[in-house]
Amino acid sequence: MLYEQMYGSLYFELYGFIFALQLLISLFFFVIYHPRRKYFLSRASISAAGYFLLVTAVWAITRAINDGKPVYTPVFYFLVTLFLAVAVFCSFHVNILGAIYYATGAYAVQHAAYSVGNIIKLVFGAALPSWADILIFDFLVYCAVGAVFFAVFVFTRRDRYGYDRYDLRAFVISLCILVLCIVLSSSSDSIFADYINAGVDVRKIRIFSSVYAVIGCAGALVIQFGFLRENKLTEEKSVLDSMMISERKHHEMSKETIAIINEKCHDLKHQLALLEKLDDKEARKAYIRELGECIAFYDGAAETGNAALDIVISEKSLLCEKNGISFSCLADGKKLDFMSSTDIASLFGNAFDNAIEKQLSESVEMRFISLSVKENLGGVYVHMDNCCTVAPQFADGLPLTTKEDKENHGFGTKSIKNIVRKYDGELLMSVEDDRFNLDIMFPCI
Repeated sequence: MLYEQMYGSLYFELYGFIFALQLLISLFFFVIYHPRRKYFLSRASISAAGYFLLVTAVWAITRAINDGKPVYTPVFYFLVTLFLAVAVFCSFHVNILGAIYYATGAYAVQHAAYSVGNIIKLVFGAALPSWADILIFDFLVYCAVGAVFFAVFVFTRRDRYGYDRYDLRAFVISLCILVLCIVLSSSSDSIFADYINAGVDVRKIRIFSSVYAVIGCAGALVIQFGFLRENKLTEEKSVLDSMMISERKHHEMSKETIAIINEKCHDLKHQLALLEKLDDKEARKAYIRELGECIAFYDGAAETGNAALDIVISEKSLLCEKNGISFSCLADGKKLDFMSSTDIASLFGNAFDNAIEKQLSESVEMRFISLSVKENLGGVYVHMDNCCTVAPQFADGLPLTTKEDKENHGFGTKSIKNIVRKYDGELLMSVEDDRFNLDIMFPCI
């Protein structure tokens, strides 16, 4: 970054702001498709203003510490990247690892664009007015390189934005990219500045150094997005395994439901035969009334306002009745219209299956399951609880399966987590006062 030697002190005075803007331009191509937080425009405006103020302040402090001399310290670049990550976190639906991931990726694009600009200037040696040089090589080149990056890395996976999983590996590779860019930026410029001050022609060396920087940044981005693809494939495999196990479990539950209905039909056939033999009019009326109540239970389908939820509740309530599980439901299914029927069936089906399975290990008099779905605090709140006298162990916020075959179990809760995350919801599972609580908050209605 030898621009202060070419453009004078004004450029150096504004360098912190210019670098922050370059980084923001590079970030833009990363987050075009990423889901935004509520009140995005207000959040983004405040975050951007805070970002530029902090960067400008840090640059001013850096200059003051070094008596106004042009010093590009690694601390400055690290702090600017950190400020950008905070701005991303405040504006978009992403965790802190994802925010760091985007900020460091933007730095890689920024440094690649800077290196491309250097190559063009050094190869063609065009002498332009200062304002044109700054406009082209400090901004237009960044837009062009960012557009290429967008076409290669982002546009091809635009439908998957918002569903990526950022784990520790993503953080490590992001940190490596940040260190790579900072080292390339700081060391190369200081070395070349010393040579230039000594009157040495370093044009060819700078060209090769810039080419190396572009290759290094591009390779880092390939690795970075490669981790996302690998995580996505791993997650898809987990979901497919979960679906297979859930389908098998659902098939077994459905057979059990049919068996319950067949058993009751068989009982009704004998009860009707007995009814024919009753001569006492009052006894016959009482018996008919009892049969009517029994039939009403199996005939009364749930009516929540959502067909998919009605089917799940109707089926699972039969299993609860057979196994002596007290079941209560207060659900406004219309609030779930933003979800697909498949996701509703999977989410609530898995939640019910886990709850019913747990109740079978409890004493009969303690068995219960309750469900509520309602609007709350501008979102949709789902709560399910059931008896849980023996609390399970938790890992990553999910209860660990107690079955010995752990590889083929525990997918139900993971499926619930994936569906909640798909709709930008918040999931909490906990045990309190011998109750297992499943709480879900969806941000939209």
